[in-house]
Amino acid sequence: MKLSLISSVTLLFSGAVSHSTCSDTGTRACQEYTIPVNVTSQVFIPSYPRFKDNFDVVDFFSALGGRASFIPFSGTKNVTAAYSIGATICSPCGSTRKEKTLLLASHGLGYDRRYWDSGVEAANYSFVDFAVSQGYSVFFYDRLGTGKSSMVSGYDVPQSTTQLAILQQLTSLLRNGNYTGAFGKPSKLVHIGHSYGSQLSNGLIATTPGLSDGAILTGLSYGVTSGSFLKEWGFRIAELQAPGKWPGRDNNYVTGVDACGNAATFFHENSYSKEIAWYNEDIKQPVATVELLTFRALPQEAPKFTKPLMVITGEFDAAFCDGNCTGVLAPPDSYFPNATDFQAIVHPAVGHGINFSYNATGAYAVMLDYLKKHGH
Repeated sequence: MKLSLISSVTLLFSGAVSHSTCSDTGTRACQEYTIPVNVTSQVFIPSYPRFKDNFDVVDFFSALGGRASFIPFSGTKNVTAAYSIGATICSPCGSTRKEKTLLLASHGLGYDRRYWDSGVEAANYSFVDFAVSQGYSVFFYDRLGTGKSSMVSGYDVPQSTTQLAILQQLTSLLRNGNYTGAFGKPSKLVHIGHSYGSQLSNGLIATTPGLSDGAILTGLSYGVTSGSFLKEWGFRIAELQAPGKWPGRDNNYVTGVDACGNAATFFHENSYSKEIAWYNEDIKQPVATVELLTFRALPQEAPKFTKPLMVITGEFDAAFCDGNCTGVLAPPDSYFPNATDFQAIVHPAVGHGINFSYNATGAYAVMLDYLKKHGH
């Protein structure tokens, strides 16, 4: 079944905002927003059973990863709906040459926007701090169903086409100078993604290439992966696993069974600290089952995208490379034939969660040096 995407043209410009102030270090000024969006997208009609208990979860993921036929949907329909998206923009406190180059960062499954801005050891792990120190501004947001964005049913609502339509609308708003803080319209807008957020960013440059001036996709590959990491993650119903921690989610939001399952999914041995592993356990976000079922609906081939494009992934990424990314990052030639200076980079000695692994700043340097090379 082929699924197409329809993005709404309705843009809503009001939104709650916190005032921008420079940080204690005097290096960055940040504003938080609650952004109303209204999107139309074509979505699947679910036919798979709703979860009642964790035995249902185990059966579901066994079927999802098995060789037997598994058909979770009965058709498609168009849906229009309004949501609120929690977001932050951070810019250098002082004026810089690159201040109006805006990096739009989309996080992956299992996190919210804090993936980009660690609350511990920021000097070692915060992509936002690193980018701002280089003169860039960063907009990072909570995907639908995570963080401070609208809470919706994980059974059918936050489908990948809807998440993509939201990203497209946020991009249009930002390009027009909305929710960009004090400096107005960005001169250039580059999409940054991690994992599922990279798949969404890839979908954007495939369907609406004119919205992006460049893309850096982390925690992604185009080789074949078995999906075995899902068993290592050890999903359980989020509300049963941690009652009250994530209010407003139904039983079709699942989470990893414990910190060790999280570490097995996102890290590689000797590439992370236990303190950071526990911090990741503390900030982790539930995953909507319908996101896992619909990511393949996101287009990947982007023949009309002509801007700079980099893929950078940990050498031992378990999620997308089955633990060995050497030789499998680059896509087929048909995917990005007209991209400028396509680069596929293996970041050494780390796993899927680059931002919380040792030498995260080494990856950040590679990413931003690439942008500088292309005048961003």
